[in-house]
Amino acid sequence: MRRLLAACLMLLAAPAAGQAMPPAREAPGYTDLADLALASPVILRAGVVRANRLSKRLAPDVPAGQARVLVEARLTAVLKGEGMLPAAAEWLWQGPASAMPRKGDDLLTFLAPAPTRRPEVGVYRLVAGTGQFRHDPALEARVRAILAEARAPGRVPRVTGVKSGFHVPGTVAGESESQFFLSAATGGPFTLLVLRRPNAAPVIKVATGDLIDESAEPVRPETLLWRTLACDLPPSLPAELAADPGLAADWATARQAIGPCGRTAPAG
Repeated sequence: MRRLLAACLMLLAAPAAGQAMPPAREAPGYTDLADLALASPVILRAGVVRANRLSKRLAPDVPAGQARVLVEARLTAVLKGEGMLPAAAEWLWQGPASAMPRKGDDLLTFLAPAPTRRPEVGVYRLVAGTGQFRHDPALEARVRAILAEARAPGRVPRVTGVKSGFHVPGTVAGESESQFFLSAATGGPFTLLVLRRPNAAPVIKVATGDLIDESAEPVRPETLLWRTLACDLPPSLPAELAADPGLAADWATARQAIGPCGRTAPAG
């Protein structure tokens, strides 16, 4: 009991402790899931051994209808983490009392290490109040796909603006090409292309190399490339580019084809 109380007191200041978690049955959208996966130093699948609800004395700031719980679990799988991790883990969870984790639950958690003097147990904090879910094979597969893409060569840069662009009509009616040169956080080349051909839907591609024709690839939904375009592209062009009707029309086409970001919480 003393060990449990000490762990509770050490973790009470976790930043995510005051954030409510939605019901576990709600699967996150791609952008929210990617935000969690990329922001989390540790991602674990773990089985709950004990789930102890903190008393009002230890958690006086918990709103009515919610609970703060110290979760103790055994690791089943490590999706992300550096080095050898202990077989046991602890963290605080807060959310609706009706959605409290319980002994025997199989969870997928997005975590960051917290200070501890007990090397046999990994003590963590949730990176966000939404960082804990009931385990589901499809959800785990989505997380693993995001992590694999993030580790692949040629990491997707984050868009920071539109530097310039041009529009070229084709030699036949209905044919044209627009190129938008984007600024990126990495400083490397990043070009958005809109290709129009007669009797065909516009094709949206992105090139991240110096040779645009060779490096351009279609924008596939639910990828990190799609995420940065959907979430980071400005809604409208700079005034000097928007004055070109061809560029303005192709920018609107690209934004519509890429679709909304879908983020429901601030990015980590």
